[in-house]
Amino acid sequence: MHEMSIAQNILDIVREEMERYKVKKLQAINVAVGAMSAVVPSSLSFCWKVMIDGTDLAETKFNIRVVPLTYRCFDCGAKFTAEELTFVCPHCRAEEPRLIAGRELTVENLEVAD
Repeated sequence: MHEMSIAQNILDIVREEMERYKVKKLQAINVAVGAMSAVVPSSLSFCWKVMIDGTDLAETKFNIRVVPLTYRCFDCGAKFTAEELTFVCPHCRAEEPRLIAGRELTVENLEVAD
């Protein structure tokens, strides 16, 4: 389960940012996980909970936003999403639209508690 090492990396990023900005408490951590990132959101959430149990982050919300596969067609300029990899634009039938989103794994932002 590689989600445990990903959760550890996220925790490292969070701790670094908290230290950099002198933040004592967080309300939420918002993460974007692309549909093609090979990360299972429920497994990542579970690993995160195990990792922070009993720490100062235990009450912090861990929000995961799943980013769908999103394409842009070079021929007609259409932007569209798909459930699976696709090689044809559904609007103009041109081949090889460009995948522009769906591979990311990003800490989008941290919400600081008052």
